[in-house]
Amino acid sequence: MKNVLISMAVMFLLAVFPGGGFWALLSNLIGGGVSETYLYPIYGGIILLTGFVVGCTSVVLNEIKALKEEIKSLKEQATEKE
Repeated sequence: MKNVLISMAVMFLLAVFPGGGFWALLSNLIGGGVSETYLYPIYGGIILLTGFVVGCTSVVLNEIKALKEEIKSLKEQATEKE
């Protein structure tokens, strides 16, 4: 999860701070001309949202695994008492 957050932060910083200069360099790879340049910040936002979804999903999965282990240990304790 740490790698996801770092990657998301780096892409956000590259999209926001260098601004149009960075996107102008990448416009040949991404495609589009001057009329599509207003979409480039939206691409940065999509990258941020994707990173947020992945980060939240990994947190939820870790919590689910912890709950499963806790339930399993409680069941084992209950069977030992019987």
